[in-house]
Amino acid sequence: MRDLLTTASDTIEADFAALQSAISRSPSLSTADEPDATVYWSSEPLTLLNVVANARIAPDSVATRAPGLLAPFFRRGLPFQWVTTPSTTTPALEARLAQAGLLAREYPAMHTKLGAPIDPETPDDVFIDVAWPDGIEPASRAVLQALGHPAAQQDVTLGVLDTLDPSDNLFFVARSLRTGEVLGASTMHTRGASVMLANISTTPAARGRGIGRALGATMMNRAASIGIQTATMITNSRAYPTYVELGFRTQFTCVTWVWDPTR
Repeated sequence: MRDLLTTASDTIEADFAALQSAISRSPSLSTADEPDATVYWSSEPLTLLNVVANARIAPDSVATRAPGLLAPFFRRGLPFQWVTTPSTTTPALEARLAQAGLLAREYPAMHTKLGAPIDPETPDDVFIDVAWPDGIEPASRAVLQALGHPAAQQDVTLGVLDTLDPSDNLFFVARSLRTGEVLGASTMHTRGASVMLANISTTPAARGRGIGRALGATMMNRAASIGIQTATMITNSRAYPTYVELGFRTQFTCVTWVWDPTR
């Protein structure tokens, strides 16, 4: 009965929470055993690797609990982010994060039901397939390059991606049929009958060719072929029209509160 009552927003939140929990278990990261939040950090100045997520704090506890979670990040002095969703935020928390100097960034949280295959419209000279364990590193580096991560900071992130359980986390890579060059990559994270699509990226030289759309549609088709019923993602305004065209619809706004001492 619970499955019948689960909303699209519930599904996105559960997929996101599961992915954050999986990332936090990577031996490449440090984590705190917090009863009401997922907290992990690294030695690199990357907000994606220094995170508070899945925090469920009662409004009357925010004044003491939020500073307690923030303090270690401030002491380390590295950029970090606190990610909120409808079930993990309150006006009191938002006010406290703003007062602490964190800046809000908004991202559409999207959902679609899976069914009939979608034409990915992959360019004729591009091939997309699953990157098996021995091929994850080039796919991961393509993602990191597209996200603007300096080469010197990629090793820790690669360690995180490489330690995700391959039975629930697949990497997809787009390559040139002519040269074998990696043109883009993405990840698909399975939770029961739902998948979260993430890290859909193309290298700078390959942008504008529809490779991001092709990666998204390929993952959707792969998920549907093994009985997955829904797909979710948290994306950005630039990619938003592409995913609307693929059938995704926004269910809520995910707000990421960022602290970056260099800006």
